[in-house]
Amino acid sequence: MHSVYSDGTYTVEQIIAEAKALGLKQIAITDHNILKGSVIGSQISDIDFVVGIELSVDYKGSEVHLLGYFPNGSDYSNVNFIIKEKNAYKKMAIMEMIENLNDMGVDLDLLDLSKFAKGTINRVHICMALKEKGIIKSIQEGFENYVGEHCKAYVETKTISLAEACDAIHEDGGIAVIAHPYEYEDVGPIDDFLNEVVKLVDGIECYHPSATLENSLHLVDVATANNKIITGGSDFHGDNKPNITIDMMKVDEKYMIKRK
Repeated sequence: MHSVYSDGTYTVEQIIAEAKALGLKQIAITDHNILKGSVIGSQISDIDFVVGIELSVDYKGSEVHLLGYFPNGSDYSNVNFIIKEKNAYKKMAIMEMIENLNDMGVDLDLLDLSKFAKGTINRVHICMALKEKGIIKSIQEGFENYVGEHCKAYVETKTISLAEACDAIHEDGGIAVIAHPYEYEDVGPIDDFLNEVVKLVDGIECYHPSATLENSLHLVDVATANNKIITGGSDFHGDNKPNITIDMMKVDEKYMIKRK
């Protein structure tokens, strides 16, 4: 799940309250490239809460996402180091995208984005600013016409490798899980990708809105065959993904992340 600290629209408090009302037994907030909201959640939650993060990382020239879970706490020093490095690259890319939009005749500056971001500024905040200005009608339109990877204004963000990110998570005592494997269109055949990834990660996110039942069962088979943990997540973003609810991907209790 994602909060206002990255590209979600719900506060940490709202996420916890709704999860509790829905009867969920364990949750994690995995904001993009920032731990702050999740750490706050672990301090205030009255249901089982696991600190987490979703890191954007490089795999053979393609961007994939890596989940880090910290069920036993941490000082997060190694992950925070790579977050700081990533955020510097991210800010440079965002500034270049703003310049590109300006060159296209779009009146936009960093202050327009800052009002929507409590943590890391992402492309979704550009879309939110464009929507506020009446330039687009939806977040999806913003990605399709302005800041999607195929768009003129888009600037790729320099990032760290999957192996480096796994190392940082492990050094901080965390669990590294490859996120939503079926969302990556340019990593090659799915089984080749998984065969490489399982050498680095501790688990696979088998249950996700982007995966069909057949996909999920295959991921479970791969995880089981390689002695990897199985996780699931709703990928809840609040109003930014209105068709996804907090309890959309309930998984069996046996897949709850264990604490030492």
